[in-house]
Amino acid sequence: MATIGTVCALAMACAHADSIKIGGTGTALGSIKLLTQEFNRLKPEAQLIITPSLGSTGAIRAVIAGAIDIGISARPASAEELRQGASTRVYAKTPFVIASAAKTKATGLMLTEVAAIYSGTQTHWPDGSQLRLVVRPDADADTVLLRAISPEISQAVSLALTRKGLRMADTDQDNIDALEKLPGSLGTSTLTQLATEGRAVKALALNGVAPTLQNLSTGSYPYFKTLHLVTGPKPAPLAKDFVSYIQSAAGQAVLARSGNLALTQ
Repeated sequence: MATIGTVCALAMACAHADSIKIGGTGTALGSIKLLTQEFNRLKPEAQLIITPSLGSTGAIRAVIAGAIDIGISARPASAEELRQGASTRVYAKTPFVIASAAKTKATGLMLTEVAAIYSGTQTHWPDGSQLRLVVRPDADADTVLLRAISPEISQAVSLALTRKGLRMADTDQDNIDALEKLPGSLGTSTLTQLATEGRAVKALALNGVAPTLQNLSTGSYPYFKTLHLVTGPKPAPLAKDFVSYIQSAAGQAVLARSGNLALTQ
């Protein structure tokens, strides 16, 4: 979540007609970087500046404040945020995954095992190695999505958030760092972040189904994070052009290569 100071600092940055700032949820920044690179092949004079991770709420606040031109959010704007001038549109969804360090021998889990791990009744992998759980804040989009999988997992998450000694990751980047560095780690992420950041982290199959775009598109893998573009009431021409590019066939191809199922409204 962006602080007031962060938003103000962004708002004071210099800008010109061929420059826009983009920021938001960390899970999507890798794919946004790829989109800006491809967009610049078509419009090399354009300057598209990607800010450090602001989180979804921080991105919407920054758009409303005029600190950035396009926000990337893992949730739609609230009624109050819409009243303040934010406008959102869905542009993609990406598999929401249970992930672990690449060296972990396990390749998948049953949902009953996920519940047992979060509740603390399962503390080791099947090979006997120590399991190290990485959790997110209760209000974080990952925690909300994890709770939605099943009542049993939701109850287990509540227990996990009261357990002492677990690694708490406040941002998507903190989270992927922890999953990569902790031997035997387990936590949540998205396919797009794993696909674009080149981390030594792998997504696990759930109930025997791999979190691929194909399985997401057919509905056999039903867990996903929806991504939204956020703009203000009067977006700059370059911001409009970039949004149009994201929704074009070329932009959708980039999204697909980076672990996203493109959506158009």
